[in-house]
Amino acid sequence: MKAPAESGNQSLIRGLRILEAYTSAKQSWGVRELGRELNINAATTYRLITSLASRGYLEQNPETQKYHLGPKVVQLAANYSMQNSLIEISLRIFAKYEKQFPYNFYVGVVSSDEVIYIAVYESRGPLKITTEPGQSVSLYGSALGKLLLANETDDFIKALVARKPVKQITPLTVANEKELMRQIRQIRKVGYAINRGEIYTEIAAVALPIRNPDGSVAAGVSLSFPMHYLDTKKIELEEVINLGQVIADEISTMNRRTVIR
Repeated sequence: MKAPAESGNQSLIRGLRILEAYTSAKQSWGVRELGRELNINAATTYRLITSLASRGYLEQNPETQKYHLGPKVVQLAANYSMQNSLIEISLRIFAKYEKQFPYNFYVGVVSSDEVIYIAVYESRGPLKITTEPGQSVSLYGSALGKLLLANETDDFIKALVARKPVKQITPLTVANEKELMRQIRQIRKVGYAINRGEIYTEIAAVALPIRNPDGSVAAGVSLSFPMHYLDTKKIELEEVINLGQVIADEISTMNRRTVIR
C-alpha cells in the first residue's frame, strides 16, 4: 500500500529518503532495488541518484554498479560536529570519567522516529560493541530512547506508536504500547531510564537528560556496561545512576556557556 505523501517539496523529500536509506546494515543500493524499497519508480530513482552523485553525496561502485554514500556526506557530518559544542563538551567529560567507569558513554537525540548517537566514547574496558556517531537505535528498547520519549507528550508517543508500532528486539524489550507507557510514567517520576538487555541481551544501560538553560531536554546521556556485572555486584546500579547524573549535570552546565556558532 502506498504511504501518504509527506508535505513539502516532493523531489527534495525523495532525495532525502534516498540518503536516509543508507545505514550501517545496508551500505549500498542498486537503483531498482532502492526504488522498490522506497516505492519510487525506477526512472525517478535513477534521476535522483545521479543528481546526488553529481554533487558528491553518492558514489557508484564501478564493479557492482551500486551506489554508496559519498564524501559530501562526511563533510556535512564534520561540519555538524564542529558547530555543535555539545559533542566536544561530552567527549571531554567522558574522557574525564573513563577511569571511574571503564565502559561506554553515549549522547543521543531524537530524529526521524529514532535515537541518533551524536557522541560516542568507547573506553578500553570489556564492553566490545562498536557504535559510531550517526548510528541509530530504537526509541522503545534503548534507555536513551525511553528517556527522550518520557520528555514528550502522551499524544506525541501515541502518534509515534501508531506510525511505528512497538516491536521486540530481544525477549526483554518492551512488548506493547501499554507496557511502554507504564515505563514512561516511571521514568518521568524518577528522572532516569534503564535498559536491561533490551537491545543486546548482555548489555545494560542507564540514561539521564542533558538540559538546556530553560530546563528543557537538549539530549540524553547514556552509560552502558555488561549486564551480568549487576548480578555479580561488580557494578551497583545506584552508583551508575548517580555517576550518570553527575555527568549529565556537568555537560548541561558547560553546554549552557556555549552556543552553536
